Amino acid sequence: MNSISIGETELYSVSDGILRFPKNEFFNDLKESDWKPYKEYSKETIDLNIGSFIVKTKSKTILVDTGLGKLDHGILQLKKKSLISDMFESGFSVEDIDIVFITHLHLDHVGTNMTLTEDGWKPTFPNAKYFVSNKDWKLFSKLMNTETFKYIKNQVNPLIELGLLNKFEEEISLTDEVTTLPTPGHTPGHTSLLISSNNEKAIITGDAIHIPIHTDWSPSPDRDKFLSARSREELVSYIEKEQALIAAGHFPFPGFGKIIKIKSKKTYIPLSTN
Repeated sequence: MNSISIGETELYSVSDGILRFPKNEFFNDLKESDWKPYKEYSKETIDLNIGSFIVKTKSKTILVDTGLGKLDHGILQLKKKSLISDMFESGFSVEDIDIVFITHLHLDHVGTNMTLTEDGWKPTFPNAKYFVSNKDWKLFSKLMNTETFKYIKNQVNPLIELGLLNKFEEEISLTDEVTTLPTPGHTPGHTSLLISSNNEKAIITGDAIHIPIHTDWSPSPDRDKFLSARSREELVSYIEKEQALIAAGHFPFPGFGKIIKIKSKKTYIPLSTN
């Protein structure tokens, strides 16, 4: 199951592959004893889905994040470059996308923004407008001449030159059903999405949450670990209070689930096991 309905809105989960990290490097503030209660994380590595989502509303089709694509990143990747084929299998072509929403400007969320052709770099989604937080752009645009962030030059900066990148501040509505939720910390402008339709809700979390077991654990890629932990806690509390579905791109595919209290502890339950 890679799709769910939120009222009259359809939400599809698609993937650009799987990344594998040494868990004690990815969560570099933890001790081995912190992991012991969680048997599913008994190995020395953790696998993270490179998840994207397609939101189909009455008026627009929105792709949330574009994976790694062909970017050279030096991370162990178990599966690669599957986003476009996953989209096709779900019934979508690149021409169908009206909006590409970028939760933040890390390389595993922008890698298929552009495609290299004989005529140079062209937008992969030719009919789409792209959206990203201005706070992220202000930071990452200053770093694009460094080796680590050189991908910004090819995958993001051309969108500025083409007039396709919309930089927003705080909360905006992409459609009547889809609204941005600022969740800073992972990056300054990291943004999740709230989907509301017919009194049903879902949250696309982006990288506000990486694994389902602990909201107060901050991974090493978080730029501000204190702020990211606070954003996660506020987001999880909102999801629980509103009984919203969760769509988390780095959770095991498809990343759909609920957060409920079990013995006073907030617990993530994959939707397929409900």
